[in-house]
Amino acid sequence: MSRFDFDAWRELALRDPAEYFRERERTLSDFIAERPESEQGLRDLQSQIDQVRALSGSPAKAARELARMLGDRLEALAGHMRQLDGHIDVLRDVTKRIRPGPPGRS
Repeated sequence: MSRFDFDAWRELALRDPAEYFRERERTLSDFIAERPESEQGLRDLQSQIDQVRALSGSPAKAARELARMLGDRLEALAGHMRQLDGHIDVLRDVTKRIRPGPPGRS
């Protein structure tokens, strides 16, 4: 991923807002297209982000709502990780019963 140049994007937005939005859309589409295994999910997520930004009424409200969405996703991810951790413990126990260690070790 190339380095994001905030100042260049800000300057483009000030100088030519229409071009800014065209370039933004192209950049996002290129980024998403580089991840075919996640493409539909990323497109759906970007659509949600764009809807929040459009309906929030202000950048501050949009930022709060997007932070809440991110928190929800991180919480869900943490739940999935806890489930996987539990499955690992079960698999470890099953493996120990199927393949006991060398004699004299517990």
